[in-house]
Amino acid sequence: MYKHFAFALSLLAPPVLAEGEFNSINLAGTVVANNKTGLSYETRGCITSLSSDAIKSGTATAGQILVQLDDRAANLAHKTAQVRLSDLTAAVSERAFAITVANADVARVSEEQDFVNREYDRTRVLFQRGLVNETTLDAAERRKLDATFVVQRAEEALERAKDTKGRAEIALEIGELELQARELDLEALTLRAPFDGVLLNFNANIGDCVAQGSQAAEIYDPTEKSVETFVYVDQLVDADSVGVVAGNPVQVVRTNGQICEGVFSLIETEANLESQNVKAKIELSETCAPDLFLNEAVGIKTLSTAS
Repeated sequence: MYKHFAFALSLLAPPVLAEGEFNSINLAGTVVANNKTGLSYETRGCITSLSSDAIKSGTATAGQILVQLDDRAANLAHKTAQVRLSDLTAAVSERAFAITVANADVARVSEEQDFVNREYDRTRVLFQRGLVNETTLDAAERRKLDATFVVQRAEEALERAKDTKGRAEIALEIGELELQARELDLEALTLRAPFDGVLLNFNANIGDCVAQGSQAAEIYDPTEKSVETFVYVDQLVDADSVGVVAGNPVQVVRTNGQICEGVFSLIETEANLESQNVKAKIELSETCAPDLFLNEAVGIKTLSTAS
């Protein structure tokens, strides 16, 4: 009985390899896209146009318009923001001109003040010599005070003009931000392809009304594909001997016999509790990756690094 049990264990046990000996293994896997990206609507609206080329070919180029939502209200808001910005720009120019006028007023009244001050100084000298009476001196002093007050009012008007221009510039900046916001709203109504690729689930129809965040399609680069497979833990005990090591080459074999070269890019570190297998990922060569279909079942043959 014990002899039969020992024989059964010998059949189940993995073959014992000499040190440094390589033993290729065969695995099964599924083709997946590396960079599958979802395309979602940035805002709600109703579809007014679609890319017929994208629908017919199932492919898109970077920046290509795929879906256009109704943009009439957004265009109106954008034009309103443009007109408002023009008005605010004109207001800033007007305030700048007011500062120029105020500066000219300050310069003019300052000259008048200098003249009145000189006249007062002459009158005071004449009064000291007894050539004019006190009433004349008082009148000159009154004109001097009036000229001082006029200069002060002109300087205050200049400060008010500067403050008004500052508020106009703030309003202009707000207008510019508002225009940028309306431009973003307008851009959100256009769905574009982020890169060259193949479209999946692109089933939009003209007249459909969509919600913000709903998915319009998926896109992936056909040259960037991988194969996902699973390796049993007992095969990874001596991973080097079977070639299941990140960076090691493999051959991916299709059902028609076509071979595509690949490289192990990832060996996960957590095994499934029930099946005791570990997920692995194989990066396919860009030269043959476009030939393979997504979700295609393929065979995998490991190779030694010396192959």
